[in-house]
Amino acid sequence: MKRFLLAILFLVVAATWTTAQTSKTSTTAKSADAWRDIATPLLDKLKSQGLVTAYPGGCSGVVVNRLNGEVTIKVVGLGLYRSSDQGAAWSKVEGNPITGRDETGWTTNMDAGDPRRMASFSLDGVAGWTTDGKTWRKFAEMGRNWDYGSIDWSAAAPATIIVAKHETTPAGEVYVSSDGGASWKKLDILLGGDRREPAMVGSLGTTTLIYSNGHGIFRSTDSGTTWTLVSPENPLTRIPVYFRTAHYLGTSKGLLVSRDRGATWKSLGSAVSIRQGPFFGANEKNMVVAGDDGVFRTIDGGINWLRVSGLHPDDKGFSFSTNWFGCYAWDPIHNIIYSSTMGHPVYSLKLNPAK
Repeated sequence: MKRFLLAILFLVVAATWTTAQTSKTSTTAKSADAWRDIATPLLDKLKSQGLVTAYPGGCSGVVVNRLNGEVTIKVVGLGLYRSSDQGAAWSKVEGNPITGRDETGWTTNMDAGDPRRMASFSLDGVAGWTTDGKTWRKFAEMGRNWDYGSIDWSAAAPATIIVAKHETTPAGEVYVSSDGGASWKKLDILLGGDRREPAMVGSLGTTTLIYSNGHGIFRSTDSGTTWTLVSPENPLTRIPVYFRTAHYLGTSKGLLVSRDRGATWKSLGSAVSIRQGPFFGANEKNMVVAGDDGVFRTIDGGINWLRVSGLHPDDKGFSFSTNWFGCYAWDPIHNIIYSSTMGHPVYSLKLNPAK
């Protein structure tokens, strides 16, 4: 009898484990299937026209105009393409010289207040920017160029740019431009060479810069000649986001905000891990951020955060992690999350209406 009861118990445990694994697999598959490939038709069309992507193929980089939902992506080696219908149709962004690829989720970025203004700090290709959405200017090339960069979007006519150079010796070189990228000057600071560690650069004014290399936030008001520690916090976001007179940085504990060009930084709202964003909706109360734990949204300025999705599942090749290669963007008009990484198509995820 004892052996009989043990056998029954074993069968029950085995059945329960099998059901749990099946449920887990189904949930994972369902989550993965929710992301929709919106770029492969474009890639196939370009290939049929004899246009070949550079290494590692596919796309890299995605940004969204928060005012109209237009999504802009980078096709590796072939430049920027834009869609006004959530990826159903694409057209090349006119007049831009951009090539190369996006190494990080901060390589291509735009002015949240005026999304016509955007920059692409391309690696292994032509980098450049526009201040009106029509006329594009090339950045002076510096070898393989950049991992990410920050522009003083607070200025009506931005000119000050700070950038993190790709794979330097010593590691972590930082350059600044005071003429809109026509020339570059190397600064006497280093970010460190481990991409897994916190590092950040920011342009907050004509002569005001910030940076972090895991030892707090440093600020300069003389274009990087001297630096002062202004906060012990270590940002996870690689550049600050400027919106309505304030600069935002993400940390492992939530948002930091400065309303005095980086002289002081204060915690905003409740705790959430943030590596990319914030991406703004209609106002500063409505934000989306992305981090190690997924994508979160607030409608009360960060007092409360709701997890609205996970990250795109990793696939072979480069990771969709928010720490480096993965890139995320939010369309607040149609409530869509976009995700990209080098060598893959761009994906979209339509959020539930309640989210």
